[in-house]
Amino acid sequence: MMAERLHILLEQHWGYKAFRPFQQEIIQEVLTGRDVFAMLPTGGGKSVCYQLPALAADGFCLVISPLIALMQDQVLHLEDRGIPAACIHSAMGRQQIAHILDKAAAGHFKLLYVSPERLQTEAFLDDAPQFSLNLIAIDEAHCISQWGHDFRPAYLQIKKIKKVFPGVPMLALTATATEKTQKDILAQLELRNPALFRQSIVRSNLSYHVRFTENKAGSIVSLFRNTEGSGIIYCRNRKKSMETALLLRQQGIESLVYHAGLKKEERACAQERWTRSHHAVMSATTAFGMGIDKPDVRAVAHIDVPDNLEAYYQEAGRAGRDGITSVSILYYHHRDLSRLRESTAINYPSSGFLRQIYQYVGDFLQLPVGSGKEQLFAFDAMRFIKSFGLETLRAVSAVRLLAREGLWIWDENTQTQPVIRFIAGKETLAYLERSAPQLSYVATGLLRLYGGIFHFPTPVNLWEISRLLRLEQADFLAALDRLAAWGIIDYRPALAGSTLYWMHDRVKPGHLLLDQKRIRTQRAAHAERVRCMVAFLENGTTCRNVQLARYFGEQQPDACGACDVCLGRAAIKGNPEEIRKQIREIIEQDQQITVQALTSCFPGVRDELIIGILRRMSDEGMCTIHPNGTIFIT
Repeated sequence: MMAERLHILLEQHWGYKAFRPFQQEIIQEVLTGRDVFAMLPTGGGKSVCYQLPALAADGFCLVISPLIALMQDQVLHLEDRGIPAACIHSAMGRQQIAHILDKAAAGHFKLLYVSPERLQTEAFLDDAPQFSLNLIAIDEAHCISQWGHDFRPAYLQIKKIKKVFPGVPMLALTATATEKTQKDILAQLELRNPALFRQSIVRSNLSYHVRFTENKAGSIVSLFRNTEGSGIIYCRNRKKSMETALLLRQQGIESLVYHAGLKKEERACAQERWTRSHHAVMSATTAFGMGIDKPDVRAVAHIDVPDNLEAYYQEAGRAGRDGITSVSILYYHHRDLSRLRESTAINYPSSGFLRQIYQYVGDFLQLPVGSGKEQLFAFDAMRFIKSFGLETLRAVSAVRLLAREGLWIWDENTQTQPVIRFIAGKETLAYLERSAPQLSYVATGLLRLYGGIFHFPTPVNLWEISRLLRLEQADFLAALDRLAAWGIIDYRPALAGSTLYWMHDRVKPGHLLLDQKRIRTQRAAHAERVRCMVAFLENGTTCRNVQLARYFGEQQPDACGACDVCLGRAAIKGNPEEIRKQIREIIEQDQQITVQALTSCFPGVRDELIIGILRRMSDEGMCTIHPNGTIFIT
């Protein structure tokens, strides 16, 4: 009966008639009350593993997730499916959070999303014992491990919530965790006799290619000019994503841009256009990833090398979710290798520099020592960096590291609605009607349009209110400011852009407690991940699928037969004409390429063989070899 009900719920709310691998087994285990650890690849349907059992059982599911945008995106999708859900994050005021916690305790939701930092606040801990939970789900569970690629110290506190709900099962989910990280997740969460589900990371329809090139732009244009279907290009920064999109448009290829610096509406519009199109290319930073469920992505390209194999695998895995043959191509050159090798020192600066940044941020926000706990501030990172004459990469890395240490939450793309609550009594409103009729008109209009605004902090649409009240926007906003100044309403204007949520009262830099041992461990783990990323780029003898599978703990993977390494081997076994054909295709693709870059495209093939074929092609007038080593197509 339960299996039948699960299928009914799956089709009713998600429109699917069948479960993906391991989904049903995971759901059935948690419904029996058992702890579960599941490692499912990108696109494996992890969210359904906790959303569906939340519906199937009494009570609600508490979901612990690291990213505000991801939580908001999930809540919107659930509401669209008719499933009541909410999230609590740092961009909300205390009254808003209290209101949501009260509704959760009263059973109004089936899922409540919170960040790990929120679990430690007094407001949450006070209300938590009143919750009727049916499941605790930990998304991105690798964040609990110091060996993981996105460690968040606040995740270490999650196991404490289990003491409040000792009989509630816990589900830990991740897409990317090495064998060492997987073991650490199980230990840190103290899962009891957990059911373990690990889906192979090997994707038979996805081939991985690594290309050394000194003309990335030409390679990208050629790739998508010859790709039938939509694609994604991942870029390291916003500037590169915009430049790449413009380049593709100039070549007649439909291209869109997505990065955290765009307005929320602009990002949503770009993603919607891309999702509907069968051939558009999205040029994006790593901010593009959450909520992507487009099955027909034929190619994912990296124009910049990711920092680690976890990020690379997750991003590459957005291709070919429909099971049809797709490709991931990673382009690199010598500067990428240098940047990777320097990245550990940049990402993990000295304790002295961290304390200095802590002081500068406090000064920038004009925050006195002894204040600031659980307050939200607008934080323009670039203005901060320029104000103190800091080096951008080191400063940004320090702000992020201090965020991981739990001192604050830095959200680079916050967008909040304005929130209003009446704090004056009816007697004051009656006096307002006599003494300031225009303000009374605005106050009465708010009460009429938002019935609960007298009791709860309420998100409002300022443009819609001013339109209905037939007031100019400027006059309406001025009236709100006056009502707040007179103590009649509590008014929190909307915030857009980068924000910093300060988790504690500010201390003097000398009193700042930093876990140096933990930071050293993270530094060592980062250095090891960089070493593995560089090895992946330079290893031209082992199948790419085999390299990735071994990295994530699979011991006996089979060669894929379709990656650049496997194809290079096939070329060796075949006749020289096949190599000659591939050489011509590469030169035509890049327009110009060095001998060194060309030979690197044939891992396992002797350089002398490639150079010999090149010389014959040059003698026949098929290409030109410049004295500086650059090859041009004729």
